[in-house]
Formats: sequence, structure tokens, C-alpha cells
Amino acid sequence: MTARQSETVQTGFGQVEVHRWGPGGRPLVLLHAAATGPRAYGGLAERLAEAGWQCLAPALHGYGNSLVLGAASAVEGHAAIATWLAEVSGARSIVGHSMGGLAGLLAAPSAELDRLVLFEPILFDALDRQADADLIATEAEMAAAMQRHLADGRAAEAVRVFVEAWNDTAWTALPEPARARLTAQASVVVAETETTGSVGIAPEVWQAAPPVALIHGDRSPEIARRMVAGAARHLPRSTVTSLTGIGHMAPILTPEPVAEAILAALS
Repeated sequence: MTARQSETVQTGFGQVEVHRWGPGGRPLVLLHAAATGPRAYGGLAERLAEAGWQCLAPALHGYGNSLVLGAASAVEGHAAIATWLAEVSGARSIVGHSMGGLAGLLAAPSAELDRLVLFEPILFDALDRQADADLIATEAEMAAAMQRHLADGRAAEAVRVFVEAWNDTAWTALPEPARARLTAQASVVVAETETTGSVGIAPEVWQAAPPVALIHGDRSPEIARRMVAGAARHLPRSTVTSLTGIGHMAPILTPEPVAEAILAALS
């Protein structure tokens, strides 16, 4: 098992909590999904480190000890952290999961990258506003329900809606410590859900992206798979890999096939 080390680094824009797996090797930045955090990717990072990568996973803005001063939105803060870590570490590749995939894409024009690997990035701007209208409306209804629950003091109900929509898992099936942690993060999760739904991606961002490997599971929500398909249409250099029998949280729950797909994309 590869040991994990962590530290909180002071930067010119705030501070960033960074977790590392692997004593050396090529640096690789891992960007986590909403409602998770870098520790959740230990299984995935260990497998990548065993293959020769030094995995650097920051806690994104508002998670752990990470805070970007003056960030206009959570996603803007996430992208700033991704850009900074790629630059200071010399990493030429970023792996992003879900919200972390969005942050990685937004960071790419400012970072000198050779490769992006995105597992089901949350890219509403990749959807077709007509063909995907029902999916977009359902997601907007979910975000509104989360906001109502939070405003009424039902934090656990707010995150339950999110978990059951995206994670292919019943809220009651989660261990109590996980439910408690998620409930404590309810305000962050609700704000990020609203923010990611309104993020526009300028044409120059799509065009500036390095070669992008897009990965999705065949058990993931349809909207996630549509986002991957739409991203492939927008990105000038992209490939799509579908993994059998896994869902949206596979980088955490079933890291082995995801690690294999990432390593293939980075080879």
C-alpha cells in the first residue's frame, strides 16, 4: 500500500490542502467530485502510484483547509487550485471526476498540459438544449428541491436528494458516519450544484484543451453519459471509453477498472 502524505500550503491566493501518494515519479493531479474530498480517492491514487505516478490530490475550494480568497464561485476557486497545483508541481496531466472534471477543463487553458482525463465531468454546456431538455429540467428541479430543503433546515434531506440522483445508492444504505459528513457539507453541496448548472464554457476553452480522454460508466445517470457525448463533440481532440458495470462514483467505489482506463489514457 502506498502511503499518503498531506500538507496545507500557503499561496498567493489563499491556502490549499494537498494529499500525495507515491514517493516520486511523474506528477499527476487528481481533482475530486462534489461532496467527496481527496481522501476518498486513496484506492485510485494508490493504484496509479504503483504504476509510477506521484498523485497530487488537492482539497478543492471550501473542502478541508483549502480556501481561495476572493473566488466569485466555488467552481472558480476549484479551477484556480487546479491551475496552481499543475504549475507548481510540473504536472502535465490532470485527472478530474465529476465536478473535478469541470475544474480540470476550465484550468487547462492556463496550465501547460499534455493530457486531460475526465471521468463523467459535469458539463452542462455540453448538453443539447433541445434534445436534452428533459434531463436539464430534471436536474434543475433537483437543485431547487435541495435549496428548499436547506432553507427549511433539512440539511440531511438536501444531500439525500443529491446522493440518490447521482450516486446510484440509497441514502439509508450509506454508513452513518458518511451521512453525518455529507450532512455537515450540505451548504457547500447545494451551492456547488447551483453553480455547476450555470457554468458556461467559452469556445476558446473547448479549443484550447489538450487531448482529452473521456470516461463513463454504463450504469451512470443518463445525463452524465450525455455530457460525455456532448463534450466529445465540442473537444477537437478527444476519445471516449465506456466501462461496463460501474456508475458515477466508480473512482471511489470500484477504482480498479477506472485506474486501468486512466493508465491506458496516459500511456
